[in-house]
Amino acid sequence: MSPSPDHQTDADEAVGRPAGGPEGDVWADRPRPHEKPHDAAGEDSADELADTDTDTDADADAEEEHAWDSRRDLYRHSPGIMLGRSAHLGGSLVGGDQHGVSGGRVTGDVILGGSKVEYHLGGDTEERSGGIPATEVEALAEHFVHPPRAAGPRPGGTDPVPPTRDTDGIEADCPWEPDSPFALALAALQEHRVALLSGPATTGRRAAALMLLREVKAPAYRALDPELPPGRLVGELRERCGHVVADLTNSAERPLRDHHLRALSERLNAIGSYLVIVVGPHPVVNGDVTRPVPWWPADPAMLLRGHLKGKDLGGRRVDDLLALAEVRSLLAHRRPVGETARFADRVAAYARGALSLTELGTFGHYVAERQVRDWFDSTEQTLHDKAFLISLAAFDEAPYPLTAEMSDVLFRLLQRIESPDEPIRIPVFGTSSAQRVERALADRYQEAEQTEWGPVLQTKVQFRDPLTAITLLREVWTGHPSARPALVSWLRRLATDPRPVVRTRAASSAAVLAGADLPSTMVRLIRPWAADRRLRARLAAANALALAHHLGAPHVPRILEEWCTAPDHRLRWTAVRAYALVGDAFPREAVDALVAAVRGMEGRGGPATGWEQELNDLAQSAATLLLVAGQESTGPGDEGLLADLWSVLLSFARGGVAREFVLRTMVHACGPTDGAGGTGRPVLLDLFGRADPTSGTTGAVLRHALAALWRKVLNDATCSASGLNALRSWIRAAEDDSEAEDGLTDLLPLLAVSGEDTRRLTYLLENLRGDSGQFQPAVALRLREVLAAPRATAFPSRSSDLPPHTSTEPQQSAHGVAASPAPS
Repeated sequence: MSPSPDHQTDADEAVGRPAGGPEGDVWADRPRPHEKPHDAAGEDSADELADTDTDTDADADAEEEHAWDSRRDLYRHSPGIMLGRSAHLGGSLVGGDQHGVSGGRVTGDVILGGSKVEYHLGGDTEERSGGIPATEVEALAEHFVHPPRAAGPRPGGTDPVPPTRDTDGIEADCPWEPDSPFALALAALQEHRVALLSGPATTGRRAAALMLLREVKAPAYRALDPELPPGRLVGELRERCGHVVADLTNSAERPLRDHHLRALSERLNAIGSYLVIVVGPHPVVNGDVTRPVPWWPADPAMLLRGHLKGKDLGGRRVDDLLALAEVRSLLAHRRPVGETARFADRVAAYARGALSLTELGTFGHYVAERQVRDWFDSTEQTLHDKAFLISLAAFDEAPYPLTAEMSDVLFRLLQRIESPDEPIRIPVFGTSSAQRVERALADRYQEAEQTEWGPVLQTKVQFRDPLTAITLLREVWTGHPSARPALVSWLRRLATDPRPVVRTRAASSAAVLAGADLPSTMVRLIRPWAADRRLRARLAAANALALAHHLGAPHVPRILEEWCTAPDHRLRWTAVRAYALVGDAFPREAVDALVAAVRGMEGRGGPATGWEQELNDLAQSAATLLLVAGQESTGPGDEGLLADLWSVLLSFARGGVAREFVLRTMVHACGPTDGAGGTGRPVLLDLFGRADPTSGTTGAVLRHALAALWRKVLNDATCSASGLNALRSWIRAAEDDSEAEDGLTDLLPLLAVSGEDTRRLTYLLENLRGDSGQFQPAVALRLREVLAAPRATAFPSRSSDLPPHTSTEPQQSAHGVAASPAPS
């Protein structure tokens, strides 16, 4: 029979070995996933950025990646929020109301992350300060929460806490801890009458400055223009007054020098006044008069408790409100202090019955959406800044250098749309990384990144609000359609990058877009990837569909079901691999779809080009989703479902292509372990061991189904060698694992249903050597005694002493199934 057109071999596609072949163990001998060096031919020059669909790099991804490894890489490199329910959004509507800032009617206070004050200056005679009512300060004091002290660097990369200063002037019964930010700033204010508070814009620095002035009993309060040059501050000071400069413009061009601080201290002492200067987290201060005190707020729970103080809570206890899952979810991450204050109003409204629990839980989505729209509506954010924000949204929790590198690629694509006639210019030494991260309301941290060479310590970056990344990608895709061509080209390029983390982030970004606008994302990204000749592109499509389902995108199971039997073999491959990644979310439907795909292979006629590989891919996916479903099973109901699924697989092994699919699935299921690099307990052995052996239970049905499948493998001429190799690895894994040994103790008697079976397994145990190849594992001797029990030797001997890899098919191939009835 001539090969069917849809199985013509692509130059870039991997040709994997068939499972269970006479060469030996397909799992142990298969090529491990690896990355080829990024050669010069595939490298993109700075001025060649147009997205193309050519196959010039087709050979760059010819290696095969096993389905189990694909799933491992997907979960390793995806942002954590992608797999959580808190990532589910519903367009720009939260709780049925439009909460966008960019249009419509906005009610309530609008807090947009920064503390920006605008002044329209008309000349030197313009007033550069203004009074702050004492009632405003007292209202702040009612809910102000003092942060605790901390040792070492603060989260987000702020400077370490300064050494302890003399705090003799502070009362012993004060509500703040010694050496806390408030205590250190207050000591400086009392000593020099001027203090510097340094920290991010959303940490409540201005409120802290006013509390410091209140603590030194300033009779009045004034706010000074933050645009004033440092040398002009002295001229704006008033007698017997507490002054605050919120967010002083401070940079290398406008530093605070020693003589500025000395002049301020001298003048403040003369007139009996005080001054607190608030600067950013990376101030430029050249002087020894007073050092900037790093400011951070109290933890979110303490802040919320403070803001709930004095509110009408309808008789509810504060501790009970803080224990609500919706409240704990929002407090799990640092947020702007102003947002916590607004959230306290929502919690109080819920306590009084004026707000539902669902509406309370949507607050985090609301503030994230508002912040994102502010960024993109702002004229202060350059196109380069916005490209970095989009890249950070795609690479949240990824290494900072990678995020910055990819943002420059996106910037060039965006600039071609916005200014096509201008040359592309990227500032090589522009804004520092610390300032870029701070302006994005993000944090830097050190964490080990897993690579093919082992863990490597990296500087990573993530948004402080975990909802920002998903919200930002959705807003760019749905709210700024002009950016779509650049975004599509960028993601297509990322999808075929040689680095797994880059490819995975392209897929996770596409998943977010699919949740916001499935039709457009399918047409522009996922469908072209799925039909691509390049294996990496098809894997990106599978990853995107898997993550899109986790994010709540509609119709993903329907798409996979249709593609699984599509005429185009590339679409079939994408769907089959996607079932390995997400099939455990709907395992019964996934197994049915894979079985239908096998039947589709039978319907197309006998073997053709690519037939072996397609069957192997189906078996890998079936094995992976069944193993993952078993790992996540927690109760009798899950065990019953697993028993049904493995029983369906057993009943499907009737002959022909279906039988070979079942045998390959079993061989592939024997390989994965629960440890890194093939170490640990085999996952399938763990599933067998955890199943309830009591007769009549679903656990017993599951055990007998697995044992029957094992016997089919061991009694098959083409798969027995692979099965015996897998069994050897199981026995070696049980050498230092008593629970794995217990599982084998129960399993081996179920496999020895005939004299020949017993002799084969006995021969394997007697000749087994450990990993070093010199000594026989002690566990093999103990298991040999299990086989020597009367039950194992009750079967008649065969006429010849066969080597362990030999079987007597077809006479004995179904012997094990007949000896132990298959579960219904």
